[in-house]
Formats: sequence, structure tokens, C-alpha cells
Amino acid sequence: MTTKEIIAEVARQQGMTPSEVEKEMKEAIREAMASPDPHAQELWRQIAPDGKEPTLDHFLTVVAAMVRKRMGS
Repeated sequence: MTTKEIIAEVARQQGMTPSEVEKEMKEAIREAMASPDPHAQELWRQIAPDGKEPTLDHFLTVVAAMVRKRMGS
């Protein structure tokens, strides 16, 4: 499933537009990246080692890979 398809599906399920979903996801990423929690910061170093805000595509790809790894797939 592509990032565009994921966003469209979330939008459909939440009664939102894809643009609204993208905006909220980007805001959530910014807030999470600013967390002072050491565990959160370690996760962000794995997701965005350069410290820059990742694209939604990169974020979803990396997080999906992390989930698959944890699930043993």
C-alpha cells in the first residue's frame, strides 16, 4: 500500500480529507520529534538520523519496518 493510499484510507475512516490527514500527521510528527523523553529521542534518531523532519512516506516506511521487525516478520 502506498503512502497516498494509506492517507486516503485513514481519511475515509475518519471522515476527513486526505489533506487534513496529512496536515495532522505532520503536526503529530513535529510534536513527537520535540519530545524531551530519551526513549522517544532514540526512536527519532532511528527514524530521522539527520534530525530533520521526515517526509510522510519515509516516516511510514521506517515505522512499518520497525513494526515488522518487532513482530518477527
